[in-house]
Amino acid sequence: MKRVLQTFLFSLNLGPRLLLLAFALGFPLAMAGHYTHSFECYPWLTFSPGLVWKGQVWRLLTYAFLPIGFLDWLISLFWLATLVCVLARHWTGRDLWIYCMLSALASSVSLTLLKQPHFEIGGNGAMILALTAAWVRLYGHERIILLGFGEMSVRQAALVVAIVEVLILFFSFGMIVTLAMVGGGLTGWCYLFLRGNHGMNRRGQILGSERIARLEI
Repeated sequence: MKRVLQTFLFSLNLGPRLLLLAFALGFPLAMAGHYTHSFECYPWLTFSPGLVWKGQVWRLLTYAFLPIGFLDWLISLFWLATLVCVLARHWTGRDLWIYCMLSALASSVSLTLLKQPHFEIGGNGAMILALTAAWVRLYGHERIILLGFGEMSVRQAALVVAIVEVLILFFSFGMIVTLAMVGGGLTGWCYLFLRGNHGMNRRGQILGSERIARLEI
């Protein structure tokens, strides 16, 4: 992670930085407001199908910036920072925002259509799964060193990330929400397929395989 930060983070343009900051600061600000009794973020920003049907449509997107707890925030921030820093070398900030918001929206809309008002959801599971799909599409045959697992291909590392994320979702929210989040990730994959690599690769340089192989995550 240290090399990723040194190599990529400080060279990010405004769009990717704002995306990372929005998620990184969401949980601490929510906790600060809660414990100081100044304001409450979760009752107003988490996703709830019943409240969306009542007109609070902003919840379709804002839930993705409020994790379900400290551990979810920590793990999601690690992978969000890693994946955004890598993909930002190829995509514009606008492309990243569109891609992430599309995956989050696909998940929340599908749950809204189920009309089950008792769901209250936070977290960026759909976003992480979609970014993982993009990672595979761009770097699938490269090799990296994954912390705790050793050297492996990007496809194998992405599978590990996806499994961990799906397990977190399943034990936190159950099967229906998990399937919706996976659907959001698949929506991102379909979006990439429709646009093609060239459409999402208008800027930035492609890193050589020997350079990718040296990345330690």
